[in-house]
Amino acid sequence: MSHRKRKWCLFAIGKVALIVVACVLTQTTRALDDAGLTPKDRLEVFEKVWKEIDDNYYDPTFKGVNWQEVHKRYLPLVEAVKTDAEFYTLINKMAGELRDAHTRVLSPTMLANLEAQRRPSPGLRVEEVEGKPVITSVIAGSDVVLAGIEPGMIVLAIDDQPALEKIAQVRRMIGPSSSKQLDETRVYATIFGGPAGTPLKLRLQRTDGSTFEPSVTRRFVATAPKLTTQVLPSGYAYFTFDQFTAAIAKEVKEALKRLQSTPGLIIDVRDNNGGSAQALYPLTASFYNSKILFLRTTTRTGKQLPDSPPLEIFLGKQGEQLYAGPVVILVGPRSGSTAELFAAGMQETKRASVIGSQSCGCAVGINKQRKLKGGGILEISEVLWLTPSGRKIEGNGVTPDHVVIPTIDDLQKRRDPVLEAAEKLLRELSVTK
Repeated sequence: MSHRKRKWCLFAIGKVALIVVACVLTQTTRALDDAGLTPKDRLEVFEKVWKEIDDNYYDPTFKGVNWQEVHKRYLPLVEAVKTDAEFYTLINKMAGELRDAHTRVLSPTMLANLEAQRRPSPGLRVEEVEGKPVITSVIAGSDVVLAGIEPGMIVLAIDDQPALEKIAQVRRMIGPSSSKQLDETRVYATIFGGPAGTPLKLRLQRTDGSTFEPSVTRRFVATAPKLTTQVLPSGYAYFTFDQFTAAIAKEVKEALKRLQSTPGLIIDVRDNNGGSAQALYPLTASFYNSKILFLRTTTRTGKQLPDSPPLEIFLGKQGEQLYAGPVVILVGPRSGSTAELFAAGMQETKRASVIGSQSCGCAVGINKQRKLKGGGILEISEVLWLTPSGRKIEGNGVTPDHVVIPTIDDLQKRRDPVLEAAEKLLRELSVTK
């Protein structure tokens, strides 16, 4: 499905790192962002973006931000920019004043990467573990693996700058967003992102305490949605998918039909950054045998907007349940948007237990996309999603029933304590039946 045609979208932090636009531009596609907006055009786009947000943002208080003052402050900055690339960076900084990852401008470059289903990556992920920047995953077969980089290694320096110093510097530069979880993700995405073809030099500490200084090159990696299903040695089914799309929802339903007899199901959305709410509905309905209130929404006026989801969303129907066994959902800081709606709704309706760590807290809805002169797109948070009980997920995230956070030792030993805890819980549930 084309990104330009989606409705009720809740894209969060994973697609092409939309919230850190400066990190994902390439020298080739960057030309798209300098394709010819005149200074007058930039002012026109600026005024349109500001006014559309002023008229349609879901929170009439703008989260306490003085939106009129924002206009006065950014107008001279817009007048001073020299290139379209600088303009798009600035306009997104203005939208970022609302501390909302979903209200943003997608530049022509970002749209091109979205359509191509790709993003630049150094081939590794770094996160804060036990207060230290640690390699948490690497892309199999990448230059990173050939360089000897492994999960559990501690990052000591980045491009010859002490890592902790670099992290503090970037944290001050980008400022806060929707939640602490998202703030940390943005910091590391900003540091390790960058144009394809550019080098990244690191100093790393191995398990044995020794250090080495590998260099890797950022390359494009595919971002096409994918679903992985398997039956674990324990006998439980395990699903993991990274986006909610119509195709993924169909694949999940087909897999549920094949695995109906498994004694328990683990659904891993720790790397799921969101997607289409419309894809959420049929997938989730497969777990219920009767109609149930699954989510609520609200808007600026408290009324349903044209073409937006209803204020109360009921899912499930007698006779259409595909899986009736116990379900455990794995979440973490990168679980965003639709993934959070799924976990929160399943948790509150007592259909699943949630294990892991606090999710992103990035759950607002984009009702429609607004085209801008020059080929950009404006997205605005117009719908606030709520749990069945009315709890706000945006800024808070989903709190697991059982908090399990991997340690550096877990990463070094290739252990997944979150998955292990899920299997343990399913065993306990089978005993108490």
